[in-house]
Amino acid sequence: MAVATMFVAELAWAFVVATPVHEWVRRAWGSHPDGDKVLFMPGGRDLLMWLGQEDAGLSMTARTTVVLLVVGAVLLQLPFGALVASLAFGREAAASEADDAVAPPRATRSLRMATAWRIGVGAWLPLAALLAFSALVTVIVLSLGGILASLVEHSLTASLGDARSFTVRLVVLALFAALAAVLGVIVDLARAAAVREVGVAGTTGASSPGWSTMLRGLRTAMTTARRSLGRATLGWTGRAVVGVALIAIGYVAANALGGRGGAALTGLFVIHQAVVLGRVALRASWMARALALVAPVQDEREAKRAAAP
Repeated sequence: MAVATMFVAELAWAFVVATPVHEWVRRAWGSHPDGDKVLFMPGGRDLLMWLGQEDAGLSMTARTTVVLLVVGAVLLQLPFGALVASLAFGREAAASEADDAVAPPRATRSLRMATAWRIGVGAWLPLAALLAFSALVTVIVLSLGGILASLVEHSLTASLGDARSFTVRLVVLALFAALAAVLGVIVDLARAAAVREVGVAGTTGASSPGWSTMLRGLRTAMTTARRSLGRATLGWTGRAVVGVALIAIGYVAANALGGRGGAALTGLFVIHQAVVLGRVALRASWMARALALVAPVQDEREAKRAAAP
């Protein structure tokens, strides 16, 4: 249910984000006999002519879309927090709920959605702060990588030639992209730790500012990375490869079915949504792995705090 809720939330916000582009296309091509089918024709002549118009449609649509994407990324931290909470916690089923044939009387069931959402709301601020922190770090790392790669290429052009120096540039860019991915893994560990801390605090009645929860989540993530960065990176990489494969499937389907209506358009929509649902499930699987890695670190820290005089 939590995965389905996350998928529906992403689908709903995708419709909101697509609205400005849809209105712009309808205004520009609504009276054309073929509609927007001409934008998918080989060569892209009509598409380029449309995008090259000197009216304010492109700039206004681009600005609105960017704002909606940012707002959506922040708001979607609510269902994401509920998803992570449902992965992190369970509840003991009542005797009437447990299936005696397959489970003991004190079986564990999934967290109720209302409880998961309550934890998600409590974790929204640290999750939003971690989102901003992750975006800032990624931009800095990739920008530094681009600058350093350009400097290396120019310094080696005279000795290695254009082709080899460009290859070195790509290698440097790939290294910085890998570094950004590893930092993203650490931030995901911090997200898991933050949601788990909010959930545990809710059971004890304790509370702390979102900023403090975020910082403690980052400290827990760094401790976890020192112990299990290799396992965490491998767990993320495997799911990322499958996620890229799903995007490739959607790309091939778009090339095969794009620009058509009727059953082809319906089929393309179904394929795209299956890709999104699959990626949401992969994200949930990765966060479950992240929770399993950070939980021992948090429990050990809490045990030491409880034993301290």
